[in-house]
Amino acid sequence: MPQEATRTPLTAEEELRSRSVFATEIGAQLARQGWAVFPAHTPEERIRLFAVARIIEERLGCRVEAVPEDICSMRFTVVSAAHEVGPAAGASGQLDD
Repeated sequence: MPQEATRTPLTAEEELRSRSVFATEIGAQLARQGWAVFPAHTPEERIRLFAVARIIEERLGCRVEAVPEDICSMRFTVVSAAHEVGPAAGASGQLDD
């Protein structure tokens, strides 16, 4: 989704600050439990949270997926390397019987 095509009631500086605060809060939850749910009631809020996912990726150094959980929230998940490339990637990490 192109971010430039949306309107927000926030100034550019307020938008950057809100994204940073959201990234800190959501990133802390992701670091603790590997997933987080955050409210998103409007298309603008969902677009903002997609951008927040990219900020969190940069901060954590791993892939973060942001998907709508329902009509009112977005779910953030840390994506493992094995999940990204498929099941064969995990074969070397399997325990032998």
